[in-house]
Amino acid sequence: MDGFYLIIYFSIIDIIKTLTSPFFMLIFIIIYFENYKLSKSKYCLSVDKVSPLFSSLNSTFYGAIGGVIATVGFIYLEVVVVPMDFFFILLISVLISFINTRFMCIAYSGSIICLVNHLFGIPHINTNDIMLMVSTFHIVESVLIFLNGNRGKAPAYFEKNGEFVGGFNIHRFWPLPFVIFIGDGLIKPIALMAVLHYGDFTLTYPRRKILVSSIVLLIYGFLLLIMIKIKLPSIIPPLYALVGHEFIVYINELKEKSRVPIYTNSNKGVRVIDVSKRGIAKDIGINIGDIIVSINELTVNNSKDIEEIEYLSNKYWKINYFSSRKGLNTKVYQGNKKSLGISVVPRGLY
Repeated sequence: MDGFYLIIYFSIIDIIKTLTSPFFMLIFIIIYFENYKLSKSKYCLSVDKVSPLFSSLNSTFYGAIGGVIATVGFIYLEVVVVPMDFFFILLISVLISFINTRFMCIAYSGSIICLVNHLFGIPHINTNDIMLMVSTFHIVESVLIFLNGNRGKAPAYFEKNGEFVGGFNIHRFWPLPFVIFIGDGLIKPIALMAVLHYGDFTLTYPRRKILVSSIVLLIYGFLLLIMIKIKLPSIIPPLYALVGHEFIVYINELKEKSRVPIYTNSNKGVRVIDVSKRGIAKDIGINIGDIIVSINELTVNNSKDIEEIEYLSNKYWKINYFSSRKGLNTKVYQGNKKSLGISVVPRGLY
């Protein structure tokens, strides 16, 4: 057990050193601008905007935890990588990411380089260790999705069957500093940096979707690990990693496109898709999914109606809304003048 604690201790020390390196600063800036772009998306319906800086710092904290888990995994799995092998993986990741950003995942670059090696004998790499890296990273990613994926959800609108519906985009970037053994003669530990990205969407409940995604990815990673450990033919693990990852993406999109949306507008009123922590709606108990029918006896049919009422209203609000749990409700707010604090599913572009 003492050896285990020493591994954790020295892994944390090396990871902290990596977090102060210029390379990490570059990765952090890239993640910051990705979070900034997401916060400015025209599809985003968030009321309380999350600071891109806070989001990046938060993901860095969890990424460091993931880095420790990955490091311990690499040590116990005895993963040793030649520097040029890792360079090939990074190069392939960058090249195929121009096709689609999701191809940045090591499941694609790691599998491609292993399949090329199996078919043509080049480059000369240890395919077993590379596939162990792929399985470990996906197990770590599943843990990060479970622990921190909810931080990446943002209410948004989507077009389905010619109408706008509400849902959630889920994006999370984690800078993952980790320690791995590099071998090409003398084997020694070296600190490296990876970036894990979880991108998803749902037209139903985001927490359930995040939990399911975490479990599916965990199973995917462990199945790959088992295939390597029972020493199946060397072509099977990379084929499974590549085809399996694409299958997960395909089934996920197919399910979401065929799923009946929850956050749709009714004939009257507007559907709430986000509630501010500091608004009137929060104070009187309005929740995501509720339908606001009228405010101060005035019918509301879109966000512009609400904006006009907010402009005219003072300290008195009478709100009629429908809740699936409580039915039709009437709530009155009297107090300090402040915003209603909601975002609603649009009916169209107006």
